[in-house]
Amino acid sequence: MSNEVSPFGTFSPSAFQSRVITMARSFDPGPLSKFAASVGKRLIFPALTGPLDLVTWGVKTRIDPRRNVTEKRLMFSPSRFELEERELLRRELKAGDIFVDVGANVGAYSLWVGPLIGPSGKIVAIEPQPSVLARLRANFALNPGFNAHVFGCGAGETNGFMTLSVGSSNEGGASLATVSGGADQVEVAVRPLISMIEEARLERIDALKIDIEGYEDRALLPFFSQAPRGLWPRLLILERSEKDWASDLMGALKSYGYSLSFATKRNYVMKLA
Repeated sequence: MSNEVSPFGTFSPSAFQSRVITMARSFDPGPLSKFAASVGKRLIFPALTGPLDLVTWGVKTRIDPRRNVTEKRLMFSPSRFELEERELLRRELKAGDIFVDVGANVGAYSLWVGPLIGPSGKIVAIEPQPSVLARLRANFALNPGFNAHVFGCGAGETNGFMTLSVGSSNEGGASLATVSGGADQVEVAVRPLISMIEEARLERIDALKIDIEGYEDRALLPFFSQAPRGLWPRLLILERSEKDWASDLMGALKSYGYSLSFATKRNYVMKLA
């Protein structure tokens, strides 16, 4: 995948910003990481007007944390971003594997996975929210060694358009399930997950992460009803959004042969038997 974006370093942090970010990250991981991140935000955010180019987990990233919780964590305390899930991916994935990132945000999971699976692997990243989609595309363009295919749309039951609700304080928490919950609303294209998997010409899925703010059931259940078993992901990281699900997604997944490996505050992690 290649996109024309300004070179890495175009948005280099100032000397002051670099010192503050380095200070905050020096406490990460550790018991003072959250406090150091809070101090870093108070020092940097008042004068921050755009993205910053930073190396995170050894990967080039373009981060604008002003309205995105995920990017705040990546900037100041990247180890606090879903550590158990990322460590599982480190253990489970290898060169040449295939990763599908549904609700990719700016690509945090995909950027973590990229070095694990290498250029012989493949990433399919799906993200409908326009502002974070732009940074997702930029992050892949800054790391051309990743074999990534981006779909700028939502995953749902049918082809069409839907209203995406975007929170004023967290652009990464946009939802198709709770339209009344966001200050801003935007019309986005929606496609069945199976159609995107087929367009990307995937023969299997080694791991799939889905975090689409309560719409997980309406993306996954049609996929499992239509996809051959050989396309079912062997590892599934699923956001815990039961309050917004319209169906018994966990029951359905267990009936398909998935078992719960572990649960964190944010996610269920499941494996296919």
